[in-house]
Amino acid sequence: MQARVRAARLPLLARLGAAVLLTGAAAAAGAQTLPEVPRARTLIAQGWDFHNQVPSVDNFNPYAGVLLHQRNSLHYTVNEALFYTNHMTNELIPWLASGMAYNDGFTEVTITLRPEARWADGTPFTAADVVFSVEMLQANAPGMLFSGVMKEWVASATAPDAHTVVLKLTKPGPRFAADVLATGQAGRFVVVPKHVWEGLDAATFPNLDLAAGLPLGTGPYRLVAASPQALTYDRRDGWWAVDAGLVPAMPAVERIVYVPATAEAMPQLYASGQIDFGRSIQAGAFEAIRVQNPNLVSWNAEGPVWGAPDGCVYAVRFNTQAPPFDNADLRRAVAWAFDRDQIVGIAYEDAMPKAVVPFSSYPGMLEYVTQLDTRLGLSGLDRRDHDKLAGIMEGAGFRKGADGRWANPDGSSLQMELIAATGDPSGPVLAEQLGAAGFDVILSVQQNNARTDAFVSGNFQMDVGPHCGSLYDPWQTLEHFHSKYAAAPGARSANLRAITRYANPELDALLDQMEARQPSPADAEYMDLVAAALEIYLRDVPQVVVAEEYHVLVFNSAHWTGWPDAENPYIAPYIPWEGFARVIHNLTPRN
Repeated sequence: MQARVRAARLPLLARLGAAVLLTGAAAAAGAQTLPEVPRARTLIAQGWDFHNQVPSVDNFNPYAGVLLHQRNSLHYTVNEALFYTNHMTNELIPWLASGMAYNDGFTEVTITLRPEARWADGTPFTAADVVFSVEMLQANAPGMLFSGVMKEWVASATAPDAHTVVLKLTKPGPRFAADVLATGQAGRFVVVPKHVWEGLDAATFPNLDLAAGLPLGTGPYRLVAASPQALTYDRRDGWWAVDAGLVPAMPAVERIVYVPATAEAMPQLYASGQIDFGRSIQAGAFEAIRVQNPNLVSWNAEGPVWGAPDGCVYAVRFNTQAPPFDNADLRRAVAWAFDRDQIVGIAYEDAMPKAVVPFSSYPGMLEYVTQLDTRLGLSGLDRRDHDKLAGIMEGAGFRKGADGRWANPDGSSLQMELIAATGDPSGPVLAEQLGAAGFDVILSVQQNNARTDAFVSGNFQMDVGPHCGSLYDPWQTLEHFHSKYAAAPGARSANLRAITRYANPELDALLDQMEARQPSPADAEYMDLVAAALEIYLRDVPQVVVAEEYHVLVFNSAHWTGWPDAENPYIAPYIPWEGFARVIHNLTPRN
């Protein structure tokens, strides 16, 4: 491990000298010499995704399907959102827009834009840009990211005046505005400048010409250099948010540099202070490197639970269309094989809480879970029970062979493959627990690309990974089990949060009713729908939740202070979410 970390460290050190600080070196894109910026005024980010080099360095289209620039660096530098959300409090933060309002039936949303908003080239940001972006996505559905959402939900987008947008919806959507316009997590609505994009093929437009100011956004930074080694963003001379009084001054950070790195390199990069923020690391690694670098901080001041909830849970997810997990009895039996205390303790070093339902512990969810526990006895599911497992298996015709392994009712071997992502420590623990329960399990550790392809194609049996969804409402997760996401066998799936391919018309009917209602744990009728839907989910077991995902995020306070934490939760701390732009606005130099 140490040898790999040292090997991974050297290329980044070279990049920091030659491409990151850019002390007189010519930018790879734009062929210009950049001014020197001191390290104390430079913010260095690894982003969120692991890469050996900057991916697709010649394409900054925020809707190009395989590109990750928007969630790794564009969202807190060049581009801005209509609204941000502080998921720690469920507070809506108006930004490019000053407000939104529904009609009585939740079939129309009126968005009011800030008149001061400007693109970086000085062109006013107007309703015409928002309408153009919506219609552009609809015209390119389903090929472009987020296009399917706009196609499904928006009947029309109009601009009664320069600062008003009216979205007529195809059906009642009480969550549409918050989830589509303000959440900014897996999917995100990026308004593009009509005066740049109009008349172009949006699906193939690379959105990169540094001399022409592309990519063009409304944010306080501009891309000034792009190479396989690094992306460099410099602070602009002006910013509409200062003129509007949203912020008191330009950000203190003068230069932001994105440098790709691998998972193996991260602990040492933090320990040596080469990066200021990036992907989370394991709790034990964080505790070790804090000894080397006491400037490192996380969400909580003490462990072992250093991190914050992120709206995700860790779950063992089944492909319910393919053998052997097209058999619901087998899924029900497997659910009793897991010891969550052991999983959390060994795999996650007690840095994550255990969980049994697919809901986060954000404040907006806690009242739901409390009521559901009373109704459905959720706490009783949190145990390993080999006797109950055996009863389900034998009742379904499965039998143990002489080797102590479960066999199919016809006597053939029952084999399972469990996929885990590279670096996920839960895979070996889960495989061992399944083996202890009598299952013949093969653990397959896969890189993200191969794993994603398995999900999309339906070429997997069982996987462990994060399932993200519920931030303030159970429907946000449960709707991933709607039949509309169950691609036909052999067809490719379009929603990576709905990989189980589960289909049940009974559940669909409940989810459709929930979708049309404004969610509230104080609404008895809505709670009845939630409880009925969750009961079906628990009965049919398309997945088994084992823990709630808490990332140990690492921030380097050697040069910058003002990072969000439990004492000052002004925004959720997750780097790939749109709201991370508020972190950049909040940082102040230590020296």
